[in-house]
Amino acid sequence: MKQSDDSRLTAGILAAVTTMVFFAVCLAVPAVSSRISDLGNLNLITYAGSVILFCLTFLLYCRLLSRISFVSSTGKLPQIFAVLFLTGSCLFLLSAFLLEGNLTGGVSYKYVWHNLPLILVILAVATGLLLFFRIWNFREIPLSGFLYGLYYACLTLVIGYTFYTPNVFGRYDVADTAHGHAYFNSIYNVYHGCAYTETTTSIYGHYGLFYKIPMKILGGNFTDFILLTACIGALCFLCSFLALHLMAKNSLIRILGCLAMTFPVLSMRGGYYWQLWPHRILFASLMTLFAAFCIRFRKLNRITWIIGYLIALLGVIWNTESGMFCAVSWAGLWLLKYFSGNRRSPLRLAGVLLLQLTGVLLSFFGAFGAVNLYNLLQGASANSLKEFLFPLMSSSYMTDLLRLDLPLYPAAYMMVLLLFFTGIAWGISHMKWCRSDKETGSCPPLPLFCFFLSVLSLGQITYFINRPAYHNLDIIHIPAVILICILANLGLPVLRPAAARLKTLSGISLVQAAKGSLALLSLSILTVLCAGTVIQYSYNADIKKNYHNLAEFQQFANVIAAEIPPHTYGFGVSVAEVYSLLGWSTNCYTLDFTDLSVRPETADYVISDIRKKNIQAVFTGQATMEKMESFAPEAALWFSENFTLEKEYEFAGSTFRYYIRS
Repeated sequence: MKQSDDSRLTAGILAAVTTMVFFAVCLAVPAVSSRISDLGNLNLITYAGSVILFCLTFLLYCRLLSRISFVSSTGKLPQIFAVLFLTGSCLFLLSAFLLEGNLTGGVSYKYVWHNLPLILVILAVATGLLLFFRIWNFREIPLSGFLYGLYYACLTLVIGYTFYTPNVFGRYDVADTAHGHAYFNSIYNVYHGCAYTETTTSIYGHYGLFYKIPMKILGGNFTDFILLTACIGALCFLCSFLALHLMAKNSLIRILGCLAMTFPVLSMRGGYYWQLWPHRILFASLMTLFAAFCIRFRKLNRITWIIGYLIALLGVIWNTESGMFCAVSWAGLWLLKYFSGNRRSPLRLAGVLLLQLTGVLLSFFGAFGAVNLYNLLQGASANSLKEFLFPLMSSSYMTDLLRLDLPLYPAAYMMVLLLFFTGIAWGISHMKWCRSDKETGSCPPLPLFCFFLSVLSLGQITYFINRPAYHNLDIIHIPAVILICILANLGLPVLRPAAARLKTLSGISLVQAAKGSLALLSLSILTVLCAGTVIQYSYNADIKKNYHNLAEFQQFANVIAAEIPPHTYGFGVSVAEVYSLLGWSTNCYTLDFTDLSVRPETADYVISDIRKKNIQAVFTGQATMEKMESFAPEAALWFSENFTLEKEYEFAGSTFRYYIRS
């Protein structure tokens, strides 16, 4: 074992400890946290400082420790390290499991393993893991390409079916009509030819441009939108399955990893969690597959460089944050490739930095230009940068409305951050700065890919960091599983002989002990995730009966068509969904009322539009009126003084109202 491997492992541990202390001090010490809060978002500033600190301290420790003579230990130290690491990890995961429901929005109470005695859950998991590892014995199980394809295809179809829930009103106590409306409303606006303005912009990006032509082909109603979104969701997972296939060689790890990826969708819910699936996952998955392909087949050249930034450009149009994280991670991959090479000079460094900066800027401003080109073609004016970035430039959106305190008790996000820090450190360790003079060559494929994946994920996870609600950690579930699979695959050469002969443990080095124990922990997590998916999917399959009752939804729309005039002026939550089934126009295109708290002047625009057009009848809903009363009271007061409730309709927990002019 190389001496440098021991020094890098030690440097990684020291950097992680340093970062954890910094993170805890920033959030737990009132004097420090108050000073940081004065500067802006406490969570994001602390998180950004932690990421930068880890990278810098790892580089520093690598440089310092490279000058110290390490003697690779093969005595008791590696065994003690492995026992302590595995014991500590299991205790941390157990604590996080018990405290899982304390996170905002936690719904862990519905899982079968939370409804059983703790000791029974521990015994069941331990027994299952022992049986699994005893039967498998870390052997390679050869599979043909046909079987892989069949497995990936079946999982993709199941995912697509799970996402296809056209009756969002059929969810009763777990309905999410509000976020569904937010997405469909912006697509409905673009479908009808609206430009992006202050009153019609989308709060989650400009993805409506991607939906416009397919929606025109299919017909443009809400069920068409759900079908397209379900296909996009299935595509996200198919890309992730293929990326894992390219980067992990062991067949059983591939099988476990793909099934573990599906846990949030198949096990945690029976349909959409709109803010993430598939919206903030799509371009991260596309970028991950593209990077895996380029790295695996050594296709990092000028053409793929351009394609990578083009994917990022499209990602920025789709969702600004996710697209920019794609661009930055693609730049990070190329920078690591340069810094791990042997040909370096100040002029060449300046050229590489300028080239990557140009790529990132072109991705952003190319997307900005494309959206404004669409606006100009619609006869509207161009958006400003602030409007293009809405609501990211809104202080209330970032610091008040969505921000929650990060939990400092044992929580899953802490392990996830350490996982991605491991990927970052693995990549950085191959930079020339961290290597001895005798080591030559560029960064190998696996560390290069893991570095890229970790940079992308550390960007994506900011969505959770700002609002650490239970399901928001889903945003990095897929890359976390891919990285876990790669680490598991990496440690198999240590686990195979150890499983055959326990005596071989006495001869392993510290680095081998780290690889083996990390692989064993990773395999255990994958196995538990797979078991959870299989067990809990039956529950979700049962509640999905409500989701597919499209006849009930259509019947309700027909009742509306029979009792109010066609194309009655309509606005608010879920109105566009009902009208789309009837082929009606709402005659009111504006920002979704779900997000009225972010832009309350939307209500003023609607009232102004009603007065200008001298509207005599309005179709809206109770949820819409409640939003207006809370965030636009003057607009709500004018409406109540000038319109009288004529009819009211109840459907699956949603109340719709038909008003006439007083």
